[in-house]
Amino acid sequence: MARILKLISSEIDALVAEEPRDFEVLDDAMRYMINYADKMHHPAEDIMFRRLQEVAPETRELVDELFREHQEITASGSAFYELVKAVEYGDFVLRKEIVAKGKEYVQTLYSHMRKEEENLLRTAQKLIESSSDIDLGVEADKLDDPLFGEEVQKEYQSLFQHIVDQYGDDWRHPAHTLV
Repeated sequence: MARILKLISSEIDALVAEEPRDFEVLDDAMRYMINYADKMHHPAEDIMFRRLQEVAPETRELVDELFREHQEITASGSAFYELVKAVEYGDFVLRKEIVAKGKEYVQTLYSHMRKEEENLLRTAQKLIESSSDIDLGVEADKLDDPLFGEEVQKEYQSLFQHIVDQYGDDWRHPAHTLV
């Protein structure tokens, strides 16, 4: 997901610089975020985090905060995506409005990912390493990622090619350079 956010962020930067844009890349990226991250990835995390709350009650506040953020991210992403679609349809959208919504979305998601990685996922990893009896309810490798999984789904092939063209051989490495 960090790779997609980096791509979205670079497209927003190009908008700020008033460079001509092909909104198809933003459309594809946001469609992926809405159809995969919001509908599959985050619900799977919610299951895992709920289970983590049961076995590590000290995570309760943070998990509740992350649940709320999942809802905020979905709303923010949808609002940004609607503006991207409006531009594609030829509607008038102020550049500053789409830039502001896009930056808000990217920053919210980066902040959210930091909280997960720096706090919750480390706690989960320690629990799993300390006990073979811990089951957090979700096997991440069972989620079929339509872009970065075994096979790129047809609707994401253009986005995938854009990522390969932009990042070359480094596309497979997580883009953990958080803004």
